[in-house]
Amino acid sequence: MKNLYIVGIPRAGKSTLSKLIKDKYPIYNQFSFEAIRNGFIESQPELDMGNRKSDARKNILPTHFITFARWNKKILSCPSLIEGDFCSIKELFDLVDENDAIICLGLGCRTIEEIIEGIRKNDKLNDYTNDWTNEQIYKHFYDIEEKDKYNYEFCKKNNIKYYDTYENRKELFEQIIEDINNI
Repeated sequence: MKNLYIVGIPRAGKSTLSKLIKDKYPIYNQFSFEAIRNGFIESQPELDMGNRKSDARKNILPTHFITFARWNKKILSCPSLIEGDFCSIKELFDLVDENDAIICLGLGCRTIEEIIEGIRKNDKLNDYTNDWTNEQIYKHFYDIEEKDKYNYEFCKKNNIKYYDTYENRKELFEQIIEDINNI
């Protein structure tokens, strides 16, 4: 099985899909970008990993994840499942090889208003946006429309499957899980 990188815009279902894949395929070692990033923030604050635009976050994290997944597979004979928004899809695409697969989740290139509606529709009690106002979501995800459109176009151009998770998320995730062996 290949190392899987589940990427895409915030609130598109990356963590949910990752958990479902891990449940179906326990051989995967599952890692969350946020957990590793937060480990760097706590242990090496000088790297400024909390800043989305920091050089360390752009240059260290993507290479760290890919290298880690490859060594993990080599040493333990287990593929890795890494989810999160840890770099642009182009940066990730430039790092992966035939032993890796990218699964890109998005919200169908919708407007920010539609995206907020979709977030509200899919939020669960433990989701970090559950208690946020629409204004807070808008401020936090100010560039989400642009990122989603970029991901969609990049996936289309580079033969990466882009999954629109706005509608029928449960059914779509079930289909992705069944297709894992063919990825």
